Amino acid sequence: MNKNSLLNKFLSFSVGDWLGAVIGFISTPIITRLLSPDEFGKASMFILAANIISILVIFGTDQTFVRFFYEEDEEDRGLLLLNTLKLPFVLYIVIAIVMVIFADKISLMLFNEVNRWIIYILISVIFFQFLNRFASLLIRMQQKGLLFSILKLLIKLVNLISIIIFAYILKRNYKIMVYSHTTTFIIVTIVAIILGRKYWVFTEYSNRDLKNGFKQIVKYSYPLFFTSLIIWLFQSFDRIAIKYWGNFSELGLYAAAFKIVAILNIIQSSFTTFWTPVSLETYENDPENKAFFRKIYNLISLTMFMIAVVTIMVKDIVIYLLGLEYADAAMIMPFLIFIPIMYTISETTVIGINFAKKPKWHILIAVISCLTNLTGNWLLVPSFGAKGAAISTGISYIVFFTLRTNISLKYYKVDYKLNKSYFILFLLVLYAFHSSFYNWNIINLIIGIMISIIILALNYSFIKRGFLNRFI
Repeated sequence: MNKNSLLNKFLSFSVGDWLGAVIGFISTPIITRLLSPDEFGKASMFILAANIISILVIFGTDQTFVRFFYEEDEEDRGLLLLNTLKLPFVLYIVIAIVMVIFADKISLMLFNEVNRWIIYILISVIFFQFLNRFASLLIRMQQKGLLFSILKLLIKLVNLISIIIFAYILKRNYKIMVYSHTTTFIIVTIVAIILGRKYWVFTEYSNRDLKNGFKQIVKYSYPLFFTSLIIWLFQSFDRIAIKYWGNFSELGLYAAAFKIVAILNIIQSSFTTFWTPVSLETYENDPENKAFFRKIYNLISLTMFMIAVVTIMVKDIVIYLLGLEYADAAMIMPFLIFIPIMYTISETTVIGINFAKKPKWHILIAVISCLTNLTGNWLLVPSFGAKGAAISTGISYIVFFTLRTNISLKYYKVDYKLNKSYFILFLLVLYAFHSSFYNWNIINLIIGIMISIIILALNYSFIKRGFLNRFI
């Protein structure tokens, strides 16, 4: 695949993310002006519960579907989808029955109130979420990048329109987001299934066999399920901790700050989509071309570190867009920056594990990072609330980066000049601590400018070789 073709494919798959980020940036201030932090926190618990239970229902079969997709002939991929859906359907029915039986207790646990109707809605949205996962994967695996982007964009667009409509119909409470979230997945899932309808007609597959049957699917799926569960716990325990040791208002502030930071995840996902095939192709063609990987690391780390500094510098301005009720979210945001920053940089250094085909290391890394996050939340959230959850999560992602990088170097040694990066990271952590406990002032701005100058100075030789030499 030539560079132009690769770039076009990258753009087709990522355009939905970028346009979706724009819609997300518009919708977040609308939501925060419609809902108080307390109500926003309840809505976040609904979405969190839907995502958790969807993972339980899918049981890793989505990744199995991806793994086996190209092993099956074109005419057998619908049968693969059918066999892959069998286990999730059974699990969904079992979990739905349990949720109906214990609806009052589940409602009380999630929302501190008894509301069986919300639990019934939760059961419904779980069904459409897991179907949507497979419907969108079908389009992605056919490498229909533009169509895949349109679906991702449709989720954001329908969600925004639904929020506006339900805001007129309902009182300003968390049910606005509950109904809009559910409506979004119903509509988008139906659209996705229609677009891939030839794979969803199962009647013609009754008398045919697959290379990978139901037993192989289950056997391949269950380790992936436990890995997904660990990763989910690593990425989501902060919100559970705030709900348990804090209150819905703290959770709402945290969720609002998280939504702003999540815009940076677009850089992460877009880069990962592009980088994975490029890194593998480069390694296969020339395993000794380590200079290429070092340049990419320098470019990405410089870019992400500068984004981190600037974001912390302007955090109060950005949070102001959310409304006065969410002003305290500015103090939560600094450490959340480390989530997209460290993950994106680690994508350039984790290559050794992938080149050596040692996926078990990813499980160990996820477990250690998860334990770090659990411990941090246990220690910090009771005293510092949402701010403590942010600090714990940010530090766990630094641990995540460190583990990925150092284990990778055992298999593929690249001179990344890590001492320089760790020094910059140390300065950023100090800056994030300062910004988490002190309101914005001129000192905050001066510190940010000084750290920016240090980052640029430490990367001067790279900047000169890469950019300045072209113009001087």
